[in-house]
Amino acid sequence: MRSSLKVDIGLIGFGIALLAWQRFWLEPARERAAAYSSIPTQSMQAASTTNATLQHSAPQWEITYPENSPYQNLTPPPGVTPNPFLAVPRLVRETGPVRDYSGKDTDMRLLLAKYEKEDYYFVIQQQAANEMLRRELFPHYYQDPTQPDMLEAIGFYTQQLVEAGSADAKLVYMGLQALKGHWPKKQIAHLAKATAQQVQTVTASVSNDTTTVAGYYRQIYARELTKLSNRLQENQNVDNTVDKRVYKPVDKDSNLLSSTN
Repeated sequence: MRSSLKVDIGLIGFGIALLAWQRFWLEPARERAAAYSSIPTQSMQAASTTNATLQHSAPQWEITYPENSPYQNLTPPPGVTPNPFLAVPRLVRETGPVRDYSGKDTDMRLLLAKYEKEDYYFVIQQQAANEMLRRELFPHYYQDPTQPDMLEAIGFYTQQLVEAGSADAKLVYMGLQALKGHWPKKQIAHLAKATAQQVQTVTASVSNDTTTVAGYYRQIYARELTKLSNRLQENQNVDNTVDKRVYKPVDKDSNLLSSTN
């Protein structure tokens, strides 16, 4: 039990370190590069603007697509304007940095509701979940892991990832770990298993997935999700056994003392 707890704590710490590296080193480096590239002479500014537009529409987070999806690499739906895959980045830009995430959370849920009937909804689900979990909810969670509204929001966006078929095992793992004690064990086990299976589906369809850094860590966290699911299911079975023993009807006329001998 202690070794399992140490593994969980270690993986959460590792996940936090990766998020911090991405947030405070990788993103500023990209911003500095973008700022440097925006200094060119006036004759190059038109090309610079075009590049900035392309960068803005490029995937910022890992997005999982069904095999042969026409929306690979955020290819917009033909004939749909404005581009729905820029809706989340646009909301983030218009909202700006926030101290209280609740307003941004409300706007993001309204945005999701707007597109939920579309066949490309799974893309927007993953965009919204990545934005809210990484930039808003997890930072609040590490300050106060007991806040009910925040835990509800973590549950909502973790559910969005799983419903969308995301293979981002690390992000789902971190969400489910945060929801321990808040969600039923059975629900956590189900989502953990579903995501681990999705990772295997992606690995089978992409021949070189395990040779990439993202694919390597995907496999690590998929294994941890499988362990988490199995562990919670075993605990659930034990709980059910105990419940049956405790609440088994007893014949009032039976001799309870003799039954223990």
